[in-house]
Amino acid sequence: MRHTPRLLVAAALPLALLLITSAAQASPWLLAPGEIAVIGRWDLESADEEFLDDEGEAQSFPLRGRYRASTFTTGVRYGVVDGWEVELSIPIRNITYTSDPVILLPTEATGQEALDFYQNNVIDLSRSVVGVGDVQLAGRYQLFRGVVPTALELRLKTPTGYGSPAGTFGERPESREDFIQNIATYVRPENVTDDVTLGDGQLDLSPGVLIGWAASTGTFARLDTAYRLRFGGAGDQIAASARVGQLFRERVLLYGGVDFEKAVQKGRVIGISVAAFDPELPASEYDSTDNLNLREVTLDRDRLVVAGGAILRLTPEVELNLGYGHTVWGRNTAVTQVFSVGLGLRTSLWDAPAE
Repeated sequence: MRHTPRLLVAAALPLALLLITSAAQASPWLLAPGEIAVIGRWDLESADEEFLDDEGEAQSFPLRGRYRASTFTTGVRYGVVDGWEVELSIPIRNITYTSDPVILLPTEATGQEALDFYQNNVIDLSRSVVGVGDVQLAGRYQLFRGVVPTALELRLKTPTGYGSPAGTFGERPESREDFIQNIATYVRPENVTDDVTLGDGQLDLSPGVLIGWAASTGTFARLDTAYRLRFGGAGDQIAASARVGQLFRERVLLYGGVDFEKAVQKGRVIGISVAAFDPELPASEYDSTDNLNLREVTLDRDRLVVAGGAILRLTPEVELNLGYGHTVWGRNTAVTQVFSVGLGLRTSLWDAPAE
């Protein structure tokens, strides 16, 4: 019986090798010295609804709003020495938000004066941005091997110089009272910024623990946990990701799980977000500011994502990863659906010396 753990590890090795390369991302199964895992992943993201707070249900974006994002991420993991590996990922993003234009400010003018006023006060919240998103760099140390491999991780996420998120009409005002008192000053087409950006514009440093388990039957489970130190005015978060799955014929891995993040601090206000009390109200009926739901917005966010997918082992070195995720609960976040397709390669740059 004393050899049982070693036998289980050997029997589960094909599964562990498959899990190592999936998405070239965090894993308690570290790469061997000289091994490299590379992936190109395309994510297609969409949303028509949003969670405004943790007490309410999801509601439609106002003015028939639609959020779409396409992201191509290049990720690389590399086994530096025994028990140590590093990871780098760089996303290129194309984000679009469209909605109906609207006139929010009423006027008592008539004739040509009224026409000029309305032409100069059409608010269009539609935005589109393209560029490099947040770059992530991580280092991992193998704490335990065996039946339950465990790794420690330190992850850094950094913005790349894009415009940071703000309120609907910029970083000012920072309070509802100021907005209401100076609404004619702030509600101007040239002030529209909103939060259609390539990321959240601030630095994260996340120490974490990655735990895995793989059985000789092809069944696996893994749990990733982290505490995110968020600099730049955002509240810290706790984050966790869990996956369970089954390997079939050493070729197909089906999995499911959840991703969770929760803000444990309140960050600074980055502006006023103009939502709607009745998001179904058409633009033609916005004849006053009575439907404007003014929210002091921060970078804090909570969400729970249900995920699933399949990893197809095309060759011993190449795999195809198909995934899907859906945000089912949250605060200050969109109700997103994400479809992912990734192609990964695992190979060795040099042969490690025999022990």
